[in-house]
Amino acid sequence: MNFVRKICTIRSQTPSTNFSRKFRISTKNFESSQATQPQVQDDKFDFEDLKVLERQERRKPQIKPFIKDVFISVFNKELLAYPEILNKEESECLAARVSALEKVFYDKSKTKEERKMALNKTKMYAAPVSLTNNGLAMNHTESLQYLEVIANDVSLGQEISDHWVGLEAVRKGLEAEQYQQIIDDLTSGDRPLKLCIKEKISERITQADFRTYAELDNQGIWRVTGEKVANSDSINGYLLVLCCLEGDRMKAFLIHPDASGVEHNGVFVNFKQAPATPLSEISEEELARTLAISRLHAATLCRTALTRAVQSCVSYIRPRVFSGKPLSELCTIRSIIGDAFMDIYASESTDYFTTGLLDGYECPDAEMEVAMCRNFMVDHGISNMLKLLAIPSLEQEEECKQLLDDIRHLAARGENLGSINMFIALNGVQHAGQNMASEIKQMRNPLYHPLFIFKKVMQNRHQEKDDPKLNLFLAEHLHPSLRPPSEQLEYCVLRMRYACETLLGRHGADVASAFNELNRLAIAGTEILAMTAVLARASRSYCIGLRNAELEMKLAACFVETSKDKVRRLIKEIDDGEYLNLDHFRVQFGRKMLDANERLTEKPIAKSFW
Repeated sequence: MNFVRKICTIRSQTPSTNFSRKFRISTKNFESSQATQPQVQDDKFDFEDLKVLERQERRKPQIKPFIKDVFISVFNKELLAYPEILNKEESECLAARVSALEKVFYDKSKTKEERKMALNKTKMYAAPVSLTNNGLAMNHTESLQYLEVIANDVSLGQEISDHWVGLEAVRKGLEAEQYQQIIDDLTSGDRPLKLCIKEKISERITQADFRTYAELDNQGIWRVTGEKVANSDSINGYLLVLCCLEGDRMKAFLIHPDASGVEHNGVFVNFKQAPATPLSEISEEELARTLAISRLHAATLCRTALTRAVQSCVSYIRPRVFSGKPLSELCTIRSIIGDAFMDIYASESTDYFTTGLLDGYECPDAEMEVAMCRNFMVDHGISNMLKLLAIPSLEQEEECKQLLDDIRHLAARGENLGSINMFIALNGVQHAGQNMASEIKQMRNPLYHPLFIFKKVMQNRHQEKDDPKLNLFLAEHLHPSLRPPSEQLEYCVLRMRYACETLLGRHGADVASAFNELNRLAIAGTEILAMTAVLARASRSYCIGLRNAELEMKLAACFVETSKDKVRRLIKEIDDGEYLNLDHFRVQFGRKMLDANERLTEKPIAKSFW
């Protein structure tokens, strides 16, 4: 008989004490010595359980808003190191999915149904969803990569863009239990989520004629009534509708498929007491930030359309001859293609720079950057498209019409340049006003602050000469060969504070009504963001030895040189005022045209005598 003593500690059951009872010794009889040997058990792992592990985001601590600080001539030099978000494993997975999509979307013989099947196989309809819900936990950087391929089919590109934005809004707005009940149906791809944001009549939700509203009935069910513009001709899926509540409050509602009271009329959707589920868990500010991502997607869609136009022109030009010389040797045609290529490069750099801010930092304040991405590509894309399509317009009329219609539709998708420029400028001026409030107050009351005015005159003497002192030293954070372009960027950044001072000092609280000057300020800020992104990208490419990096350096230098002249002119016009820049007279001409019911000027061959 083998006896083994076993010593165990019995904890006291009294919660107020923290001591142990005396040791209790017990004996145990074992049948054989074999039983006394230690038993080794193999650990078994279920590798399927790895799917429940959520994706870990590698975010840096929160930073101050980049482009808002540019409006007060403060520049975050750390961002000149172009952001890198994806690691090796994530990049390989991304490349594999992109390759699978390219095989389908770059093949013109594939049908729309085959492309939808490819989207389902690669989990594109569930891309923003977490891994535990069978999604990909996609970030903004990856979304642009996918969208660049999917956008070769314009209708599917718009559909998947709305679906991704809507999924994020639904995730943040619904309670966890409600979200889990519908997420599988939302990500199946059979009934994608569609956004219904824009009104049929009103262009901005702040206008008085925003007519889509929601109210509670006697049974406690929310009912939506109104009319919206839909980007798709089909409404067989879920609808995310933005509605007006009491006062100026806004709330998003989710309308399920086959709901009563929903009628489709062309591109318009009518709601007549349609039952809806409110997204109550998301605030108005967070909802606005979530929906604003559609602007970033719009920039990618427009850039892809312009890229297709460039490719179409190149394939048309290469085999043709003009006056015994290849058409490709004409300098005018080369210049048009080069301008489009440079703007595509700048737009791509700006988009991924912005996604680096969104994905790389905690609580990013990048709404202005997102809006600038959209406006930059729309503004440059339409002008470049018109020049490009003038080359093959006679022989490829139908294709040119389709390309032009695509970019026109994408550019006017829900918003226009003017309204977004006002959003950019007013946010920038507000940030500048908060930081320069005491200075502006003294500038607008010079007789009460003569000493301050004297100091201000001395400080601005270089600005008055359009020659600010370059003291940001941006060249230290870029490749040495980019010193001249970096100094041009520095000049533009230092001029922005002076432009904001001029506007606020001139208009004060009425600055919100100075639309022409604010529009110029927004365009200048957009160009500065693009210049920053281009220089950071080119410097990174050259330093790590990417293919054709020397071409990127030349592209960056040329773009910054062009943009600097544009920013210089815009800020000079702001400084000159409405009489010297002729805004006053243009406004008067427009007012006369709007007030008159007949032709204002006579025919050029008219006479007052015979």
